[in-house]
Amino acid sequence: MTRAAAGNDTSYGGDALTARVRERCRELFETDVQVFPVLTGTAGNALSVATLTPPWGAVFCHEDAHIHREEMGAPEFYSHGAKVVPIAGAGGKLRAEAVDDVIGAFVREGRAAKPACVSLTQATEAGNVYSVDEMRALCEVARHYQCRVHLDGARFANAVASTGAAPADLTWRAGVDILVFGGTKNGLLSTELIVVFDASLAEELTMRAHRGGHRLSKMRFLSAQFDAYLTDDLWLRNARHANAMALRLAEAVDLVRPVEANIVFTRFEPQVARALEEQGFRFYDWSLFGEGVVRLVTGFRTTEADVDALVKAIEEAGRSAR
Repeated sequence: MTRAAAGNDTSYGGDALTARVRERCRELFETDVQVFPVLTGTAGNALSVATLTPPWGAVFCHEDAHIHREEMGAPEFYSHGAKVVPIAGAGGKLRAEAVDDVIGAFVREGRAAKPACVSLTQATEAGNVYSVDEMRALCEVARHYQCRVHLDGARFANAVASTGAAPADLTWRAGVDILVFGGTKNGLLSTELIVVFDASLAEELTMRAHRGGHRLSKMRFLSAQFDAYLTDDLWLRNARHANAMALRLAEAVDLVRPVEANIVFTRFEPQVARALEEQGFRFYDWSLFGEGVVRLVTGFRTTEADVDALVKAIEEAGRSAR
C-alpha cells in the first residue's frame, strides 16, 4: 500500500495494480475474468446476488448462510426486493436433492418469486467444505432451473487448502458465475474481491457497484492488498496455516463436528465458558449444534503457542468447575 501511494495513477480501478490483480486471477482460475475489489464481504455478496437476481426473483441459500443471517438484508436491499429463501442442510451444506425440491416447489406454485440464483458458501459457516463433485451437483440443479450461482468465498482459501482442488474446479468449471474471494479473514486489511466468470454480467455489476457507492476513486489501495495476497501463494499459505492450527486444536478438545477447514466446534460447560471469557478468550455460542456448543476459529496469525494456551486454559477451567 505504501508503494501504491507513490506517484500518480488512474482512478476508479483503471490503475495498473487493479489490472495486475485481474491478470493474476486469470492465471489462478485458468480463464478470463473481471474483478471488482470491494471493502467488505457484505458489499461483495449483496452486489453479486443483486446482479444475478431481479427484484421479483428468489435466491436460495443455506439457512445459516451469511447472506441470510448476518448481512442486515443487504442482498434484498441491493436487489430492490428479491426474496432470500433459506434451505436446511446438515453441517451448513446444501444438498442437491433438497435444493431441487425447494426450487421445484417454487416453480410449481408460480407466484412466490421467480427462481433466479443459488448462493453457496465455501467453506460453510459450520466449517464444512464442498467437494468438487458436490459443487457440480448443486450447480447442475441451479442450471436445470435456469438459476445463476453465487459463491460466498469468505473462506474460499481455506476450502482450497483443505480439498487440494484447483480453484477453477471449485468455481467456474463446476458452474459458478460469480465468486466473492475472501481476503480479510485470511490476512488482508480491508479488501474482498468479486471475481466474475461470465463476462456478460460485468457491465451490470459495474453499474450496481457505482450506484451502490462502491466505486472507489483510489481503488489501487484495495488492489495492492490483493496483488500481494496472490503473490507467491501467500493466500494459500495463510489458509494452510490456519487449517493446521484448527487441527492442532481439534486434537486437544472434544469435537462436536469434524474439522475440515479452520473452524472447530466443541462444548463448554457454563463455568468453563465464563472462566475463559474472563481471561480474554473470545468464541461464538453455537447452540444450533446443541447446548453449550461453541465455535472456535483459527486464523493466519494463530500460533501453536496460542492454541496451546487455550487448551491449557480449558483444562484448568474444567478442573476448577469440577
